[in-house]
Amino acid sequence: MLASVMVAAAAKAAQTAATANLKKNISSGSRSSSSSSSSQKNTATFDKDFDYANAIANTTDAAERARLLAARQAKIDALGLEGKVGSNDAVATWLGDYRPYQVASSKTPENQVQQIPTAPRIDITGLYDAAAKARLQAFETAKQQIAQQLQTQYTDIDAAYQQGMTQIDVNARRSALGNAEKLAALGLSSGSAYAAPTSGYTETSRIAVDNAYRGDLNGLAQARLAARSSAAQAAADRETNLSMGFQQSESSAALQQAQAQAQMQLSQYQADRDYSISLAGLTGFLNGIPTLAYQQMLSANNQWQTENNQQQAQIAWQNAWQKEKFAQQQAASLANSQASLQSANEKAAYERALGRWKTYGYVLPEDASILGVAAGTPTSDQSYRSAQLHLNQIKTNYQISK
Repeated sequence: MLASVMVAAAAKAAQTAATANLKKNISSGSRSSSSSSSSQKNTATFDKDFDYANAIANTTDAAERARLLAARQAKIDALGLEGKVGSNDAVATWLGDYRPYQVASSKTPENQVQQIPTAPRIDITGLYDAAAKARLQAFETAKQQIAQQLQTQYTDIDAAYQQGMTQIDVNARRSALGNAEKLAALGLSSGSAYAAPTSGYTETSRIAVDNAYRGDLNGLAQARLAARSSAAQAAADRETNLSMGFQQSESSAALQQAQAQAQMQLSQYQADRDYSISLAGLTGFLNGIPTLAYQQMLSANNQWQTENNQQQAQIAWQNAWQKEKFAQQQAASLANSQASLQSANEKAAYERALGRWKTYGYVLPEDASILGVAAGTPTSDQSYRSAQLHLNQIKTNYQISK
């Protein structure tokens, strides 16, 4: 029954502590959200080459951690590292090798990273401490009940002893009166109760009554002591059993607490790891270090850029070559056009000069250079026939060039 009382009290205390702790976490989360939403721009000074996160993980001084967190946030804001390194909300929990990663959310809505809501953590130590206090209180209460029961038994034993003493006195008085009546019936006088005996029989009678009285008193006293000793021993046995049960329950609770804390730490580590990996898949960074997938993406992007640049250079070279070829073709076409025009002009000029030579019968001075003969040369000269042949050759070449 006592064990059930202790267990019930411990369970009730644990439930009360869990409810209070849950309410405390919820209220603290609300205060944290409201304070962060109204916080002003961080103006703390910082060293851009200093590893604040590692320093925070390696110190337990609250004031120093607060200073380092403020400087780290100023560095994140100034260098635009938000979303690329762990947030201060995560780094604030770093201690030693315990370093969960969480990406800092951007202040711009379109770039803001949606944080995964987490349930408030249950304080295992607080729950077990509350249960331990409840067990200790139940143990002390049980000890007090044992002591009270013992005192009650002592009172009952003493009351029974007093009743026995009274009854012994009554019995002794009755025995004395009966003895006096027997002596009177025998013709003997016992005398007064406090007078000297009047005969040997009287004296023997008195001694027998006194011995019986004293024997009753001694037996009653022995019974009282035995009853008190038995009650004390029973109380001691119950208290010993109670102490042994309390120690066993404490040892079992300590083992359960250690196992629960180890399981919670393992679960929290796995949750933080899974969360960090999921964020790394979204951001490409794990604990501030680029992931393999991110590096592969960068390598693929660089390769694409290189190939694209090569393609662009090839296209530019082809365009330049085509432009140069077109320019050469245009130049050749223009040269051909000019040569054709020049050939036509020369043919026409030569033909007109030859016509005037034929009309006038001799070469005019302005036609001498065109015809390639001396001025005044008559048509009867052999050079006239040579000129006609040359004009026919010019016409033939012109037709071929066209």
